Amino acid sequence: MTLINNIFLVFLVFLIQAWTADFFSIGTISPDFCIIYILYVSVKEGRLMGTLVGFIFGLVLDLSSGTTQFFGLTPLIYSTTGYASGFLDGKYEKLNKQYFTLAWVLIIVFQFLIFSLIYYQNYLVQDPFVFFLKWIGSSLYTLSFLGIFQIIIPIHKLS
Repeated sequence: MTLINNIFLVFLVFLIQAWTADFFSIGTISPDFCIIYILYVSVKEGRLMGTLVGFIFGLVLDLSSGTTQFFGLTPLIYSTTGYASGFLDGKYEKLNKQYFTLAWVLIIVFQFLIFSLIYYQNYLVQDPFVFFLKWIGSSLYTLSFLGIFQIIIPIHKLS
């Protein structure tokens, strides 16, 4: 039953992402609400569900984008992020609070690094500073929205 609920919520979050992309974007940088949901699901329900939700999200995003240049990149990265975040399931009590927070922040930043290395590889070669700004900008912007969600529903309460 949780898989069906998660699939419904995947499409709901996808619609929210699609509708608010232009509103929340700063230049070419926009927050990734999908990865926030994947993080929450992974910490709450574990690696398997995080991987499945990440793959479904990535597949829906790739199919809706209409471009086939990097088809499969998003499911791969979202699945990997879901799997890595799933290791935090039940670890809040075992880890130091700062290490727990640092772990999910590093997972998000690393996810954006891998995505940016592939998606913005032209910027990396032509102007590394612009690449750095896109990577850090998208990471910090998503982390700022994640910080807002942390106030509403803390991740450690799910663990």
